Amino acid sequence: MFNDQFLKTQEKKIRESIERIEKDIEKREKYSDIGGSSDDNALEFEAFEENLALGKSENKKLQELKAALKKLENKEYGICAKCKGKIEEARLKLYPEAVYCATHAK
Repeated sequence: MFNDQFLKTQEKKIRESIERIEKDIEKREKYSDIGGSSDDNALEFEAFEENLALGKSENKKLQELKAALKKLENKEYGICAKCKGKIEEARLKLYPEAVYCATHAK
């Protein structure tokens, strides 16, 4: 379906993204301690809420990347979940965790 070089490149890209996101999540989970005043506490809470929202988005992306890696390992990578056709290489280069071809991604 895809040549070996493309699959190796995608696997490397996916693994690097997983590692980066896991590090980012780990950093975000640490609660920021800005200071002791009520203004500082408000800033801390605001930063915490922002980090929480970013964390949810990152967790979703992480799960999608891990699923893509599993598909690569099972030789099922790049198959559209809807039509079972081939997902375009250009789409996978930009969005390695894609589960739909361009037609069905809409």
